[in-house]
Amino acid sequence: MPSVENVDLVAGAKVLMMWSGSQMSQEMQDTATAILDKVKNGNEGKIQLEHVDRIFMSSHPNSSFDIVLSGLVNPLQSKHSTEILGELCRVLKPKGILYMFEVGTQGSESDNGIKSKDQIKSSLKLSGFVDVADPVQVTLDEKETQELEALKSDNQQLCLYRLQASKPSYEVGSSSQLKLAFKPKTETKVDDNVAKVWNLSSSDLLDADVDLVNEDDLLDEDDLKKPDPASLKVGCGVGPKKKKACKNCTCGLADLQDDDPAPVKTSACGNCYLGDAFRCASCPYLGMPAFKPGEKIALSDRQLNADK
Repeated sequence: MPSVENVDLVAGAKVLMMWSGSQMSQEMQDTATAILDKVKNGNEGKIQLEHVDRIFMSSHPNSSFDIVLSGLVNPLQSKHSTEILGELCRVLKPKGILYMFEVGTQGSESDNGIKSKDQIKSSLKLSGFVDVADPVQVTLDEKETQELEALKSDNQQLCLYRLQASKPSYEVGSSSQLKLAFKPKTETKVDDNVAKVWNLSSSDLLDADVDLVNEDDLLDEDDLKKPDPASLKVGCGVGPKKKKACKNCTCGLADLQDDDPAPVKTSACGNCYLGDAFRCASCPYLGMPAFKPGEKIALSDRQLNADK
């Protein structure tokens, strides 16, 4: 069974002892007295008792205790969630030690919420503890063995584990200034000739002081020859066959085609000049007045005036 001998107590240390159950037993009081006798050193050293379910209401300041004991008495009733372990880590001083006793399975997690020893160890790490030692199985007396058998479901292999972990050497949320050593900058020597090439003064930007290149000197004899207009025709007008001008013609073919005389309309029946009564349905003169053959069709003044 767990005892004070399983805990490394130091004189002058501040100890937080967690207990569980419906009421504090005489065994708890005797254990607290034995711990106080070990840590009491004049005005230094004290022990504080807290129920595991009321740890969040105690409002202990950060880094208040050197040692936290949980499950030392009534260990079979002690269960530590990640939230409780995180609160115990908060109230511990940097490098403070947690001694914890909890029932666990030798295999995987059970149906009744009892964690395996690996899960208990992992929960301590997730809560912020470091240097988590491997769980050690605790020897139980006959009464505690019977109580442990009552917690089993199916064919579980349960045992009581003793665990020890430490808080990191720094406080949560603390910061420290980093001292970084930088090498001194070495001056790079620049070639004076290179610097002169890229150095432009205000006088260099004046047109009177700048030698400009004559653009005519950039042309050769072929550039000065007048091109043949026929060689400039491209696009729709080029080719052995005569083509129609493009929709957006720019080569001049569209203008040439507009100058071509309109084809003379011919009559299929020869009666187009007589009027609509003698014209067929596809006659190009349909709707026009009668005219003499060879004359230009003209509208009379009566036809140009609106009806009154």
